[in-house]
Amino acid sequence: MGKYVLDSEWGTKYPNFKKAEFKCPCGKCNGYGDGIASSLLVTLQKLRDKYGKLQITSGYRCASHNKAVGGSTNSKHTKGQAADFYLDGFNSQSKRVDMVNELKKTEYYNYSYTNVNGNHPNMGNVVHIDTKLVDPDEDTAYKTFVKDLQEAIGANIDGIAGSETLSKTPTISTGTGWNHKAVRPLQVYLKSLGYDLGSCGIDGKFGKDMKECIKKYQKDQGLSIVDGIVTAKKYTWKKLLKLD
Repeated sequence: MGKYVLDSEWGTKYPNFKKAEFKCPCGKCNGYGDGIASSLLVTLQKLRDKYGKLQITSGYRCASHNKAVGGSTNSKHTKGQAADFYLDGFNSQSKRVDMVNELKKTEYYNYSYTNVNGNHPNMGNVVHIDTKLVDPDEDTAYKTFVKDLQEAIGANIDGIAGSETLSKTPTISTGTGWNHKAVRPLQVYLKSLGYDLGSCGIDGKFGKDMKECIKKYQKDQGLSIVDGIVTAKKYTWKKLLKLD
C-alpha cells in the first residue's frame, strides 16, 4: 500500500469499488490526477462494510471541472483525497448528520459536511468526506512504534507522541544505552520504513550496523548532525516521533 491506491488494489483490497467511480467527468484530463488517496478508500470501504451499498457521486475533479461545478479553490477533490457519496437509507437530515459525526471519528479524517437546514442545498442527500494524505501501512507502523516505545520508556501508552514521550526518550548509541528496551521498537519501525538493519536484524541491541542505519536515517531526514546517536537534543527522536 502507498499514499495512492494501486491499480491492483481496486476490487481486491477495496472489493466494492472500481477506479472508474472516482474518475473526473470532464473528459479532458487524465481522470485521476496524481491518484486516489488510499486513506480515502480505507475510510469508504469501512463504511461500505458496515452499511452496505454506497454510491460515489463525485470523486476526483481536475481544477477546471472543480471550478465549473463551483468547488472551493483548495478542494481536496482536486487532490484525490475527497469524495461525495450517497448511502441507501440516509435521506433524512438527522441520519446525514449522524454520518458526519461518525466520519469525524475515523482514522484519517480531515473534514466532512452535508446539507443541514439548507446550508448546502446542492448536496441533496449526499455526504462529503475528505481525508489526510498518508500511507495507511506506514501510519499503522508509526502508531505501533509510538505505543511500543512508550511502554519501553515508561511513558503514558496512548499511541500519541507528545512532549511527555519525548522527555522520556533515552540517548542510545553503541556506547550508551546500547541494550535499552527502546532499541527493539526502534529497529522494527526503521525496518518498516525500508532501512537496512544489517546482519543482526531486529535483536534489540544497538551495535555498529544499527549505528550506520541511524546515520542513514539522519542523512535522509536532512539533520545537521549525522553521528548515529539517537537523542532528543540532536533532533533524531523528534524526527522519529514526527514532532519537528
